[in-house]
Amino acid sequence: MAMIHNVFIRGFNSLLYYSGEVQPQTKQLQSFLGYALEVCTMLHHHHSGEETFYFPFIEGKIGAGRMSANVAAHEAFSKPFETFEELVKKLISNPELWDAKVFRDSVHSFMPVLREHLAEELTTLDAAELRKYITLKDFEQHEKEFMEEIKKTISFSKGPQVAYVNGDSVNGDWFPPFPGPLTFIVKYGLYWVHSDMWEFGSCDKHKRVKAPFAPYEPPAKLQN
Repeated sequence: MAMIHNVFIRGFNSLLYYSGEVQPQTKQLQSFLGYALEVCTMLHHHHSGEETFYFPFIEGKIGAGRMSANVAAHEAFSKPFETFEELVKKLISNPELWDAKVFRDSVHSFMPVLREHLAEELTTLDAAELRKYITLKDFEQHEKEFMEEIKKTISFSKGPQVAYVNGDSVNGDWFPPFPGPLTFIVKYGLYWVHSDMWEFGSCDKHKRVKAPFAPYEPPAKLQN
């Protein structure tokens, strides 16, 4: 869970950074906005998957209502987050309205609550606690079923790439957990379909952190 949470944090950090780098009225801006929309889409997929797949499974093992605080946390930042997402869509259609400050302010409107939620969720989904109620076999079976559901709903030319360009080559080289052949196709084939968008990630496609983001990472993660 920590791996995907870090992807979100890196993703929104990259939006804050590159919003000050892109030039108005350029193709680069359109690519940046497309990337911003994919970061939003990934967060939507994650929370939808939790509420429809993960939380019911966990509550079935540890007790009804145990995940209600997590659902409430989703609702707490949903309004400002949806406002940001609507802003991104509006700018894609009307790029002449671009204002970097307005864009960044919109990100800041939900990030403090989102960061707090992501941290708290790691506590409520603590592995040591869950192992008291859920066997490894049950969890692995559920994870397999969950991955099959993900494969039905994501775009393989967009979704996984967001995770790679905001990933962790040191602690999370295994994430996203795709089979080797699919990983190769995603990274070396489908990556190029929208490569103009992935240049705005905090990492390269091998999950090596770029220099501007190094202050937020351990030195070992700095891209050469």
